[in-house]
Amino acid sequence: MKITAIETIRNEEWSNFLWVRVETDAGLVGLGETFRHVTPIARYVHDHLAPWLLGRDAGAVNAHDHAMRRHGGLRFSGYPTRSVEIRANSAVDIALWDLKARAAGMPLCDLLGGPVRDRIAIYNTCAGPSYNWQSGAERARIVQDGDAALAGDVPDDLAAQASDPGALAQSLLEEGITAMKIWPFDAAAEASGGHRISGDEMRAALSRIAAIRDAVGDRMDILLEYHGLWNAAPARRILAEVDEFNPFWHEDPIPMEEIATLAELRRGTKTPIAGSESHGTATWIRDALAAGAVDYLHFDIGWTGGISEALRIAHLAAAHDRLIAPHDCTGPVVWIANLHLAMSQPNALWLESVRAYYKGLYRRLVTELPKIEMGNALAMQGPGLGTELSEELLNHPATHIERTTG
Repeated sequence: MKITAIETIRNEEWSNFLWVRVETDAGLVGLGETFRHVTPIARYVHDHLAPWLLGRDAGAVNAHDHAMRRHGGLRFSGYPTRSVEIRANSAVDIALWDLKARAAGMPLCDLLGGPVRDRIAIYNTCAGPSYNWQSGAERARIVQDGDAALAGDVPDDLAAQASDPGALAQSLLEEGITAMKIWPFDAAAEASGGHRISGDEMRAALSRIAAIRDAVGDRMDILLEYHGLWNAAPARRILAEVDEFNPFWHEDPIPMEEIATLAELRRGTKTPIAGSESHGTATWIRDALAAGAVDYLHFDIGWTGGISEALRIAHLAAAHDRLIAPHDCTGPVVWIANLHLAMSQPNALWLESVRAYYKGLYRRLVTELPKIEMGNALAMQGPGLGTELSEELLNHPATHIERTTG
């Protein structure tokens, strides 16, 4: 089964997404995805990866993974980062695994060794319906109308986490979701460059966490996201204040390349540290584990090297008695790939999910999505990833498809 064409698909309205399709002479097509900086990623796919891959055996996934990371003509300086090259490699690698599983006529999970479970608990990242899809989109938008935020088929959980976090927690529990991620400190970080937090800002942020505890007690696990925005000194103060509310984890409290400082912060808090989609590859995660800097591994398959690198990270985590919780506040293909990985790995904790996405835009972008049932994602059943890009996306007037053939 030879690779005959590689396509990239992007859409100006949802400009942070890039999809890759790998076609073969057997008529099978594999689907991959990555996120952010899509124009240079697409160029790298067509100018560098396509010439290497075209005409080669589509089933030689390990060989292609090694070549994309180490081959003299493709290798680059900057390893181990989340660079344009790594993101391009990630999308292609996901597509190659999808192809291999389709050729075998089995779900990707089965090709990864078979399921260890048939469902996995999700946690809800409290983003809104339009969060993160446009280049340069505002992250810390604050909306005051909590009732409107929680109304309708597609809730705006970003608005609700600011205006009525207690009601947000209640609404999640009603759907069987018992863990939620919020980022109440981001506005203060962005105002000061992560240098300081005032007493008023601290009280305002803590009040959101307190509102969740007041509304639902300990029935809800609270995951605190800091987006790597804080310097070490204010981060130390914030973590100490937050710990009294018994959060489940602190995620990316400082820039995550500061591994030694992160380890120091971890030693000073009673709450586990999660990290990180900012750790680009298994090499970086190896160093974080060696430093004693992280408790939960929260890598992104679309930014770290695809399924191949995700397997290395999952096994590395298991060897260090760590649980994995792959990141997805991005696109539906990576979300589905995360699910297949989680189905096959005993040390998978749960599946990051955004209900505003799987109830909203994701339905427009792909043909099939995981079924969510009382706070659990059920295994996908079709061959490969079990989904395709939708006709709506492919035929959308703002969609651009570029194709390279042999």
